[in-house]
Amino acid sequence: MNDIRTRLLAAFDLEHKEHLAAIREALRAVEKDPAHHPDLVEIHRRAHSLKGAARAVDLPEVERLSHWLEAAFLAIQRGAVPFDAAARDVVRRALDAIEDVVAWATRGGGEVDIAEVLAELTRMGGDGGGPEPVQRRPSPAASPTVPDTPAAAQRSAQPPPARAAAGSAESAALVRIRATGLERLFTAAAGLLPEIENQSALVAELRELRGEWRALERSWHAMRPRLLRGAHTPSGSGAPSFAGDETALRLSSFERRFRALGASLDAAHRAHDRHLWSLRRWGSGFQDEVRQLRMLPAESQFSNLGRMIRDISRAQGKEVEADIRGLETHADRVVLQRLKDPVLHIARNAVSHGVETPQERVAAGKRAAATVRFEASVVGRRLVLSIEDDGRGPNREAIARHAVERGLLGADEAEAAPEERLLDLIFEPGFSTAPTANEYAGRGMGLAIVRREVTRLQGSVTLAARAGGGTVVTVEVPLSLLSQRLVFVAVQDDILAIPSNDVVRVLRVPADTLFTDLAAPTIRLEEEDVPVTPLAALLGYDGAMPQGNGAPLALVILRAAGRRVALVVDALMATRDSVVTPAEEVGIDAARFLGTVLMDDGSPALVLNPAALSPRPGMALPPLVRPVDESARRRPHILVVDDSITTRTLEKSILEAHGYRVTLCVDGREAVETLGELEDVDLIISDVEMPRMDGFTLLQAVKGNPMTSDLPVILVTSRASDEDRERGLDLGADAYIVKTRFDQNELLAGIRRLL
Repeated sequence: MNDIRTRLLAAFDLEHKEHLAAIREALRAVEKDPAHHPDLVEIHRRAHSLKGAARAVDLPEVERLSHWLEAAFLAIQRGAVPFDAAARDVVRRALDAIEDVVAWATRGGGEVDIAEVLAELTRMGGDGGGPEPVQRRPSPAASPTVPDTPAAAQRSAQPPPARAAAGSAESAALVRIRATGLERLFTAAAGLLPEIENQSALVAELRELRGEWRALERSWHAMRPRLLRGAHTPSGSGAPSFAGDETALRLSSFERRFRALGASLDAAHRAHDRHLWSLRRWGSGFQDEVRQLRMLPAESQFSNLGRMIRDISRAQGKEVEADIRGLETHADRVVLQRLKDPVLHIARNAVSHGVETPQERVAAGKRAAATVRFEASVVGRRLVLSIEDDGRGPNREAIARHAVERGLLGADEAEAAPEERLLDLIFEPGFSTAPTANEYAGRGMGLAIVRREVTRLQGSVTLAARAGGGTVVTVEVPLSLLSQRLVFVAVQDDILAIPSNDVVRVLRVPADTLFTDLAAPTIRLEEEDVPVTPLAALLGYDGAMPQGNGAPLALVILRAAGRRVALVVDALMATRDSVVTPAEEVGIDAARFLGTVLMDDGSPALVLNPAALSPRPGMALPPLVRPVDESARRRPHILVVDDSITTRTLEKSILEAHGYRVTLCVDGREAVETLGELEDVDLIISDVEMPRMDGFTLLQAVKGNPMTSDLPVILVTSRASDEDRERGLDLGADAYIVKTRFDQNELLAGIRRLL
């Protein structure tokens, strides 16, 4: 019985939203145009249908509200009650109450007090309401949605119960599994497709082997007559005979084996082509199916957003209508979970700071009730969340004044700053123009945390004034964080990756075609002047830059936060699907890098965060051509010693991204030899456990040599015991960092201190 009720509630949850949305749309139409005549018969039908559906799922509170809502519209139809602002306000609050009761019944939470709005509806309906429905005590659903734990969220990823209510046998069979097990399945699926794509390299190798074999076959045909010249040829036979000739027999055997090898090579190539085609077909489908398992509707996280907005507004003595749209939009459940708190904070800000009191709104010529609208949608392969209000809008003067007080802008700069740059300052930590703080907002940290979380999700958040008054906050993030399509580029000696979702296009253009007479070099793309800047300069690399001599420039056009920028790279390498290991797991700066991916040779490549690369409003971009005096500046030279290619490459990428020059060694012995050849090494970073010569022995050799004894040495090792730490420091190590607690900021801070 509980299972049937759960399925019925799920079906009703969808149905009641359709009815409420239709009635609310009619209210909005009247408010926009007082001369508009809504279809009161249709509205009455909606209320009647809602009452019947509520009775079917045993929701007496909703049934009573719908009954008196129906009576109220009957009275309006008869002309007994005017459909004025007061009547519309009662109807709107009744709709909110119905939505809150359904949310309580299906998802749990605190009970809803409907006495006041029910009394007002009863007065409107009067005698036309007839007898009330039989009152029964409502009860929450037997299986309400549980809190947002990974396991709970995963259970909600099963097929919608509404389908079961319609009689679908497929959705009636549900299986509960551990969320951790499903996460491992996601990870395996995400890693499968890139590995399949890596088989393409084997195809190229097989093709190359076939080409070599064909060349050998041609050489054999050219050599064969000379090798067989003089062989015995019986009379009447045009073919040489090798009988009794040992050399001829060996050549014949070689030829048979050679031809068999060619046939086997051809067969292997054909078989691999077939297997690769099959793997791509089934592997791609498998990943898509697993990806869909991970996708949930936005409703799973934002279903109670409307109720929260109304609760906050009532607590602050404000009237707010919550207009929630697009909850059917699907996205990665992890993305939705991590966006829940940022969206709730933005909505709280809208009510607390954006919306005026009813008295202020009426005095300003607005209707007493404000509107806070939330909408989820999908644009391309990105999830877009929009939260807007029709309140007072951002106060440009207050923002400029506060920016000057905090030293973020000079007085003249604040006066001339474009609105986009001023509004971007709102996301600075501690920035708030609110005169007082309350339990909901006003401390100036919330929006900074919002931007940080959205940036970690590879997204962007912007704030803008709304046309007609109010504020619009837009959040854009990828739909999924599973295997991603990446664009690989070369920057100096490094291979870096950029998520393709943020790449508008890649192209090569002659340097002399850029517009250089503006504040920054630009390129004209689709009627827009896009600024051009070297990616190496944005990352802090200190190498040579393009000199504008007409040679082709490789450009990656990025779009982030609604702005485009053209990044100059050394080369465009490839585009492929890869599994990104999160930045938190490898200890790199999550603000600049999303994580790492493994290349074909097993070395890691850093995945850049496009949101961190996109220039903030008013931000000056590095020049396209580096001034001569700056290019001559010497970069500190660091020797990295580690037998792990992954660790060496990762440390090299981090250090070069912060302006250091790096030389790599695979063990202590090679490091000692390299030190004898180089005279400009400024610091050594070394592992401890290495073949041939370990880090402790290397440390002794460095500190025991008068020529290198002053060189700072940092040991980065997995040995975490106090004994190993004391031994390293006693031998002269200037810092000792444990890999399991590796923090790149700690390493960089140590380097800066020692240099």
